[in-house]
Amino acid sequence: MEGQPMRREDINKYTTTSVSVPSQHTEGEFTKSAGATVATMCGMIWKVFKTVFWIAAITGLLVFFSVASYILSFRNAEPPDINVGNLNYSSEIYLMDKDGNATEYLPLYRNENRVWMSLSDIPLQMQTAQICIEDHRFYQHHGVDWRGTAGAVLHLMTGQPGRGGSTLTQQLIKNITGENQVSIMRKVTEIFTALNMEKDKYTKAQILEAYLNIVNYGGICQGVESAAQCYFEKSITECSLAECALIAGITQNPYQFNPLIFPEESKEKAETVLDRMLELSESEEFDAEHLQRITRAEYNEAIAELESMDFIGADIDEEDDDADLDLGKWNWYIDYLFNQVKEDLMDKYGYSEEYAETVMYNGGLSIYCAMDYEMQSAVERLFLTNTDMLPADDDIDTGLFVMDPYTGRVLVTVGSRYERNGALLYSNATQAMRPCGSSMKTVSPYPLGIENGTITYGTLLKNQPLADWNGIGGEPGPANWNGRYTDYMCVDTAIEMSMNAPAAQLCTTLTPEACYEWLTEKLHFSTLTVDVDAHSRSAMALGTQYWGVTVADMTAGYQIFANGGVYHKPATYYYVQDHNGSVILDNRDGMENGERVMREESATIMNKLLHKPIYYANSTGGYLADMPMEVFGKTGTTDDDYDLYFVGGTPFCVAGVWNGYTYSRELGDGSMSMRIWKTVMNYLYENYDWGDRNWILSDNVQQLAFCRSSGKLAGPSCFDTATGWYESGNAPGTCNGGSDHITGPSPSPSALPSAAPSVVPSVSPSASPSTDPSAGPTDTPVTPDPPPSFDPTPSDQPTQEPTQEPTQEPTQEPTQAPTDDPPPDHTPDVPE
Repeated sequence: MEGQPMRREDINKYTTTSVSVPSQHTEGEFTKSAGATVATMCGMIWKVFKTVFWIAAITGLLVFFSVASYILSFRNAEPPDINVGNLNYSSEIYLMDKDGNATEYLPLYRNENRVWMSLSDIPLQMQTAQICIEDHRFYQHHGVDWRGTAGAVLHLMTGQPGRGGSTLTQQLIKNITGENQVSIMRKVTEIFTALNMEKDKYTKAQILEAYLNIVNYGGICQGVESAAQCYFEKSITECSLAECALIAGITQNPYQFNPLIFPEESKEKAETVLDRMLELSESEEFDAEHLQRITRAEYNEAIAELESMDFIGADIDEEDDDADLDLGKWNWYIDYLFNQVKEDLMDKYGYSEEYAETVMYNGGLSIYCAMDYEMQSAVERLFLTNTDMLPADDDIDTGLFVMDPYTGRVLVTVGSRYERNGALLYSNATQAMRPCGSSMKTVSPYPLGIENGTITYGTLLKNQPLADWNGIGGEPGPANWNGRYTDYMCVDTAIEMSMNAPAAQLCTTLTPEACYEWLTEKLHFSTLTVDVDAHSRSAMALGTQYWGVTVADMTAGYQIFANGGVYHKPATYYYVQDHNGSVILDNRDGMENGERVMREESATIMNKLLHKPIYYANSTGGYLADMPMEVFGKTGTTDDDYDLYFVGGTPFCVAGVWNGYTYSRELGDGSMSMRIWKTVMNYLYENYDWGDRNWILSDNVQQLAFCRSSGKLAGPSCFDTATGWYESGNAPGTCNGGSDHITGPSPSPSALPSAAPSVVPSVSPSASPSTDPSAGPTDTPVTPDPPPSFDPTPSDQPTQEPTQEPTQEPTQEPTQAPTDDPPPDHTPDVPE
């Protein structure tokens, strides 16, 4: 075939791409094809639309029902109680003796220009002026003016100026509860509360009377009578139409329309009130049944009066409130009582702080106080006269809190070392928040670990710093106070020596969040922060909280180790009655029963562990070992040495002491809090009859030998043993003397101080337990009987100052007076 020409069919064999020839379709066929394509696309779009529609509809319904359900959850919102708002009564504090008899002690009042006026005594033109400018349909609606609310929403959406939609009823609720934040939840709650208030609880007359007596009318003027006395030096019953209009206008902005500060603005607002009164008087909307019309002539006369109106500005300075107080009776205890009753009124009835104070002073309350006046006065005198117990530096202040662990009754509180110069002063015991240092260890990780079974009395904990201690890639920590570490350390020795590393290791195992929950939910600590402290091992284990804790909270936390694991809220009063004799606050059930927060066995073991810092060779609280009663407790010092605590208990009470400067400075003397604690406890022990009371200890806890090399119960081959306290049937297993050993013998004296216990002082009151904490193992635990209810009475022996060890002479610098203001704000170091 070579040399022959290639034929066409031969070429076609090598062609790989076929060439299509257009089909011969007609115009009609093309139209049908295009129509089918459009129909397909429309079908697809319709399907997508239907899918989106149904998704949106279902979502909308779900959202609608969720919102509706949420809104309806507020339908039973409880209206605030304004029955006690008839504030034309004086309140009284009564003292109760041990037989339950009440004696008048102290009337409560303040020099504010307030007199409660009944609605019948308030001029109708004053009522009319207030209703016309604030809520002209007041007598027609049922707590909420829906037309006004819709109008306010429309104006808000369109950006147009307009009147607010809140009725007098809603405004009264805001004034009583103090809830003024801008939120949908608050507004919904307020609406339902207003509806419920008018539905079946209060009449229009009661609501209007409360409003005209409670609402702020500029400065410290509460109510129309106060405003009339302040601005015109006359009663509201004597005020003219112009004066009533001016007073009514103040409520829309009590500062901007205060006539003593902005007289011209207040007059312009009064003209607006008069314009509104005339406008409504000439309209068909006017409620002639309840309000008083004004004529054009009366309007013109009032306008002319405004042009020449002067304001008196009667002196009702709040600083004079203490002028007539019996300061001999108004002590640190009464300060705390006042604040506690006020807070309980706020918590239970939803009052604002301002309204709760008004009820306290003028609500006709009868407050049955738990104070022992003689005891409180005697201890306050100690702080003023016993220079030996106080720090030599007069600038170092203090706070003391003493309570009965078996009832929660507050026995004594002292808020400062300085002499009082007024009422409601700032207290270092109940208000100041200070980091508590190592005293946190035995109220946070250790008791929680005992309670949930993570540790026992002799469990071995790692005595090593933790990597990334601060949680941000920093250095290992925390450091022990002596800079020394061992591989492991038993729980009792770690508490005795107040070592940081074992406490931090335990807190890490438990988690700081669990410790925070224990402190806030069980022991009711009130100042810890959920955003910082709750996640900080340093705060929960070593007491370096963001803001700190109060001495009152710390003392209340330690009570559970004296009473077998029951928390009692610190109580300064038994109960409170309103002016009709109805009990509105009552602590008696809580004082009698309390709240079980820890098993009795766990509390007993912690009680024994807290003997270690007092009576043993390496203890931080050995200064207290010679006291004439048995003692448990724990010191606390912050790393910077700015704050010093001691919190502990005796068989008759628990107490806490803080020392520090108002402004952060190093203290130097680490025993000052123990010195104050010891002096006060000895004084109370020597001068009052406490009966046969004793700690509540479980008979299900026994003293057994354990091995310090394993943390288990000691076996016959164990060479390093001690005695500890264990719950019967829940003790660790017995050590085999070999492979069970985690660590070697205890450190020698050259490496660490000996952990061997010393002998507990033999001098002990009859009320103290007979069990010697350092005694050997026994098969039969000692179980004291629970203490009876009591009211301590002074002994027949003359009062003597307790003998004190000599200290440095106090400086001769001027003594600082306590203040009713908190110390300046400071920015604390954030632990983690």
